[in-house]
Amino acid sequence: MGKTLGVVPISMLIAAALIYGLVFPFNALATFAGASFFGHAFWQVFLGGAALFVVSLLRGQVVSFRWTYLRAYLVVGAFGFGLPMALLTFVGPNLPQGIIPLVLALSPTFTYIASIIFGLDRLAAVGVAGIALGFAGVAVVLVPESSMPGEGAVSWFLLALITPILLAVANISAALLRPPETTSTVMGSGFLLGAALSLLPLMLIFGQFYLPLSRDLIIPTLGSAAVNGVFIILFAEIVRRYGPTFFAQFNYLAVVAAIGWAFVFFGEMPTIYAIIALALMAAGVLISELRHRSAPAVD
Repeated sequence: MGKTLGVVPISMLIAAALIYGLVFPFNALATFAGASFFGHAFWQVFLGGAALFVVSLLRGQVVSFRWTYLRAYLVVGAFGFGLPMALLTFVGPNLPQGIIPLVLALSPTFTYIASIIFGLDRLAAVGVAGIALGFAGVAVVLVPESSMPGEGAVSWFLLALITPILLAVANISAALLRPPETTSTVMGSGFLLGAALSLLPLMLIFGQFYLPLSRDLIIPTLGSAAVNGVFIILFAEIVRRYGPTFFAQFNYLAVVAAIGWAFVFFGEMPTIYAIIALALMAAGVLISELRHRSAPAVD
């Protein structure tokens, strides 16, 4: 894995965050237009994956469906894209748009814990301190009643906290299961199509299938698909070059980007509690990253 303190890796993280932050307003617009949460999640990953599949074929890169590949597609796709997209779309109408992205900020914490379990990282005192600060940020959001407007908002936010656990599984799986001889475009297509495959039975079982052909649904559906298509390539490439723990830090930047996009789309200003929570979570990652200063470089 390459060194993470450089212009290229940091720029890739920023680009991924700015792009991914757009998925939240697109999800909200789709929900307001009547989209079901499993249905919208399915269409955005299916269309994004299909587009990358075509791009791969045009570039002479075959998307393999051998078991080694299919396993990575399904696991990373389901936990990293399909299920989180459905969950965030489901809770979206019940929470402020500036609050929802905060759940992403816990992904590095859970990724770090999972990395220790699977031997990809080491336990360190600063890492534990970082985890504590991350959960302190969650407490700042949950404890004050004024920070969570709306009846039952705390319950909806707690449900949304399943998202970073799913993302941590995807981050680790992307590092452990990725076949080494493939490209990020091929893997991106596979991840999104795998996500669509995991969502298809859920969408049908719960009667949430629909065709996004109405005028109000076309833009958020295609917008979400485009976001996923571009983001997935950055995701696969960053994890390949710099590892899952480094990539997980993109979530803090994504929170900032999502809050900014919420203001652009809906004129929504972040609460002081959201700002404090994000600051605590970001401080947790910065402190946690100190554990790498004394670690030997890995080629």
